[in-house]
Amino acid sequence: MFDQAQALRNSTLTNDVKIVMVTSGKGGVGKSIVAANTAVLLAKTGKSVLLFDADVGFANSDILLGVTPKNTLKDFLLNKKDLREIIYPTKYGVWLLSSGADVQDIIVFKNESKNRLLGDFLKFAQSMDYIVIDTGASMSYFDELRGMYEVTDNLILVTTCEPTSLMNTYTVAKLMAIRGITPEVHVVVNMVKNVRSARKILERFVMVLERFAGIDVAEQHIMLLDETVKKSVNNQVPLVEYSQRSQPALCIRRIANTILKSEELGTSKVGFVEKIKSMFGIGG
Repeated sequence: MFDQAQALRNSTLTNDVKIVMVTSGKGGVGKSIVAANTAVLLAKTGKSVLLFDADVGFANSDILLGVTPKNTLKDFLLNKKDLREIIYPTKYGVWLLSSGADVQDIIVFKNESKNRLLGDFLKFAQSMDYIVIDTGASMSYFDELRGMYEVTDNLILVTTCEPTSLMNTYTVAKLMAIRGITPEVHVVVNMVKNVRSARKILERFVMVLERFAGIDVAEQHIMLLDETVKKSVNNQVPLVEYSQRSQPALCIRRIANTILKSEELGTSKVGFVEKIKSMFGIGG
């Protein structure tokens, strides 16, 4: 087996992988569309990108990228598969890892399995520039996902104009602030039908985040309700490839460009090894 101690020594010196988390307070807001297409755009610039689909029960990044994973992270943790058998390359330059399990299942797995994961994953992640994490509607899973939040460099909060979606997303942001978690935050209001109305809602929402949750929002984005999004999913082609000039695709491109620019400003506050350990709930 790969020497875990050697991985720790090497990775501390050679890697500053960036963690991008895409999350929401409510399901069905288009979060996975944003995650998968952001990963594709980062890869198109020559970056090495892993998309970790941790959306419990609703993992669909494989559909969005046109691949069919036979094995998942749960197979690895059950000692059924090696890491190379659960991480899949795609023709868009993005590597895909699907959790295949409830978040709680991964967090509470026995230490032997998670330590094996740490050693093997460190070896793989050393070659990555970005890990994009697609989480479920994480208001319900915040405590289990806390380790991921704590090491996130760029957090993309996806919501719609619906009051319940806005409130649940605010709750996630508030939980983050209470625990002192401060990544660079992007807010995306998706499935917009009326731009003028959505802009007012977005401005008020950002004001509430900043004033009452203490969240400093770096970027605000509006994504229109667009039939090409549905068509790209049905054709299993990423939106940014299927309809490059559509408004949602251009919006996601802006997000990806902002993330790339933030990379130039400096290294992460958390070391590489600590990021990977925290992602999978490995203490010590």
